[in-house]
Amino acid sequence: MMRKLLVLSVASTFLAGNVLADPAVMTAAVNLRSGPGTGFAAVGNVPEGAQVDLKECDASGAWCAVDFGGENGFVSGRYLSQVSAETPTWPKTFTADSGATLTLFQPQVIDWPNFTKLDALIAAELKLSKDSQPVYGVIGVTAKTVADDETDNIALTDFQTTAVYFSTLDKEQLSKLALGVGRIMPTDPIMVSQDRLAASLADYKRLNDISGLKADPPPIFTSETSAILVQTDGKAVLSPVKGVQGLSFVVNTNWDIFQTDADKAFYLRSEKNWLTASSLDSEWTESDALPPEISSLPDDDAWKDVKAALPAMQFGESGVPRVFYSDVPAELLLFEGKPALQKVPGTGLEWASNTTSDVFYRPFDTTWYVLLSGRWFSAPSLDGPWTFATPNLPADFQNIPQDAPYYAVRASVPGTSESAEARLKASIPQMARVATDGTVKVDVAYSGDPKFETIDGTSLSYAVNSNEQVIKVGEKYFVLKDGVWFVGDTPIGPFEVAKAVPDEVYKIPASSPVYNVTYVRVYDTEPDAVWYGYTAGYLGVYLAWDALVWGTGWAYRPWWDFGWAGGYWPYYPRPVTYGVGAFYNPAFGTFGRYGYAYGPYRGIAGGAAYNPRTGTYVRGGAVSGPAGSRGFVAAFNPRTGNAVAARGGTNVYGSWGTAAVKHGGEFARVSGGSTGNAAGLHWHSSSGDRGFIAGGKGGDIYAGHDGNVYRRENGEWQKHTPDGWDPVNRPSTEGLKNVGEQFASKHAEAADRIRQNAPERAQNIQDRVEKNPAAKDRVQNRVQNGQNAAPRQQVREQAPDNLGLDRVARHLGNQRDLSRSYGRRDIGQFGGGRQIGGGGGREFSGSRGGGGGFHGGGGGHFRRR
Repeated sequence: MMRKLLVLSVASTFLAGNVLADPAVMTAAVNLRSGPGTGFAAVGNVPEGAQVDLKECDASGAWCAVDFGGENGFVSGRYLSQVSAETPTWPKTFTADSGATLTLFQPQVIDWPNFTKLDALIAAELKLSKDSQPVYGVIGVTAKTVADDETDNIALTDFQTTAVYFSTLDKEQLSKLALGVGRIMPTDPIMVSQDRLAASLADYKRLNDISGLKADPPPIFTSETSAILVQTDGKAVLSPVKGVQGLSFVVNTNWDIFQTDADKAFYLRSEKNWLTASSLDSEWTESDALPPEISSLPDDDAWKDVKAALPAMQFGESGVPRVFYSDVPAELLLFEGKPALQKVPGTGLEWASNTTSDVFYRPFDTTWYVLLSGRWFSAPSLDGPWTFATPNLPADFQNIPQDAPYYAVRASVPGTSESAEARLKASIPQMARVATDGTVKVDVAYSGDPKFETIDGTSLSYAVNSNEQVIKVGEKYFVLKDGVWFVGDTPIGPFEVAKAVPDEVYKIPASSPVYNVTYVRVYDTEPDAVWYGYTAGYLGVYLAWDALVWGTGWAYRPWWDFGWAGGYWPYYPRPVTYGVGAFYNPAFGTFGRYGYAYGPYRGIAGGAAYNPRTGTYVRGGAVSGPAGSRGFVAAFNPRTGNAVAARGGTNVYGSWGTAAVKHGGEFARVSGGSTGNAAGLHWHSSSGDRGFIAGGKGGDIYAGHDGNVYRRENGEWQKHTPDGWDPVNRPSTEGLKNVGEQFASKHAEAADRIRQNAPERAQNIQDRVEKNPAAKDRVQNRVQNGQNAAPRQQVREQAPDNLGLDRVARHLGNQRDLSRSYGRRDIGQFGGGRQIGGGGGREFSGSRGGGGGFHGGGGGHFRRR
């Protein structure tokens, strides 16, 4: 009921207000509905090809508010194609000097080896003159690719034509056309939506899981009232506050926790409220007065949030939160009262609507399911015991509807197209061109003398008391900082940009806390630069169990430099899997953190990292990222204060802030030609011809893998022949994702056996027939009857199966584009809002499926949109 009221209230806001609008085109005829879902009444129809004003989409892009001819309503986002400079549209048309025009329709991906080279088929329309009849064909192309994270597109460069199929042209015409196509192909980079490419390829490219990851369940706490989760990275360690006599703070937590020498009591800050307890694991009560030592904290950035919370305020209506304590990474399921279960349409599942966690219940076998860090766990009750469940999820999870507020969990369900796309996108490298002229530098510091520990299973070792990741390989020292490798002869340098990285580095196992370095590689070299790139594993996101997960699952021990006499005991955290409230956001293609209940810096790894240069701790800096982007998991070395949030248009290479480190996509956009926007709307070819977007309808044309061109017109599939467009049966896999792949995978071995045994089986049958006169007579009668039978009616040709998948992928790509473009606006998103009491009082204003920022507020609530 709460969700329904929120849907109606927010829907009315969109329908009544003049929300920011952009043009979009319908790719199919749809109903215009009064609300975001098929359960709302149809208030009109929108024909295919019609332009609408697009206002806002929900977090998944499944439903969008539009204006069509002055009528406000909602349409399914999968049938919208956005028209804007940021999202280039198809088809594109070129005009040659001779007057001939070539129209290229949206590419269909065949393969994307190593995600650096794209092989694709492009349906094409050729008109030799303005008044001539068009002929259709298929052009095979290959191009280099670079992910352009600023625009969520892929920059295609260095185009090569691999094949030209135009069945209606003779050899001489085809030869001339092949030469002409080579001249027309763009020399400037062109941009293709990353989401559309991922959706197109997800059903064709099978990615392998990595080995060595773990899925042991963490401690899972449950509360039906306001609560917070206080965690320490191992046993709590206290360190004196410099300049304040008699006051210490807990170093290895992301909460502000102090202890005074006078009474040995602990004081915990929760926003502007304070709690006190005799020990971390005892009962916490409200603190009416604070010791004077806390008011004497130094005026520096490390304590500014604490000083802003003085004097202490009383808790409001939400009451004093319950405090759960754990000295290992844990998770908290926070409900507003008893779990409020709603049926999941089309399944036997129920969804808990009054929690920010992803919690489901299956009445059939009275089992609870919860999604944590991309891993599913199940239990007979919310009190446990919990068991890893991802490999054995009921089929119902694959049937979770795409227009549900909890739709994002499909990205963590093996076998769904969303999971396949998430895995594929996690494998696309983010690249940068790094100059080797000495302008890109790294400085490495240690607490005392450099200390190295052996990496199990290798001859390598890594520095344990440094603020950077330093790997010793033989007599060389390799340093990884913000996606760039450096090499030097000593552990303190000097270092220079590495032009190659030893193969043994990439054999570091997942059991090592520096495992993430294996996801940064050299992709290309130039005389004056190296192309570096990282995939999502560098950020702690991995492919496992046919899903995408956060963290390796290994519990790495933090490292303390107890033997150093520098005043503090330097603390170097290790990466964690749980305790950060990590959830996958399909709109942004990355994991995010949410929930103030996990702490003011959103997770256990955001405690205090020691900086040996300054002799102080960097408190919370390791996860804050630029512009205060605390809501999303940062790409950072958890042992340092270096961080860049991996969300929106930023990645780790942006932290360099120098022209010597150029984003790969940006470099491709500006280096290929005269257009600064990478020919998002046009491009130049080697002959000087200029391509432009072809207006109007016509994007629903496809290249068949058989070399023919197909289109979908008024709901019917057609094939182009010398006589025009002839109807064909629809592709057998239209609208189905992964079914063919799953079937083929399961039955490939059996099919091979059948093929291998086919000749022997045929001979056995022939022998049995020859030895059985009655059987021989039956066979001969069947042959004779077949020869005398009337000819069968001609069966309509069936379109290739790939077309159905391509069409679905195109719509899914449109939906992802819309989700990215509109899921970021900081206004309420319909269909998924929740207001959860407690947690110390912060509003989580970003969409659970697509937002980011956190805004302060005393004694308030979470809101998941």
